[in-house]
Amino acid sequence: MDKSEHNVTLQQLKGKVISDLEITEAAVVLKFEDNTFLDIYLDQEKQVIKTSTNKL
Repeated sequence: MDKSEHNVTLQQLKGKVISDLEITEAAVVLKFEDNTFLDIYLDQEKQVIKTSTNKL
């Protein structure tokens, strides 16, 4: 898997409308109207904030 596959850029998010938001102890997940999700979470091993996107 290409490491850049899960990088999130401003261009990917620009113009999207948030339809739902979930905040837990482990992550923040934003759902957009086009059924794309943005996950923001802490990598416990490396202690860094990471992001990923996926689409249903």
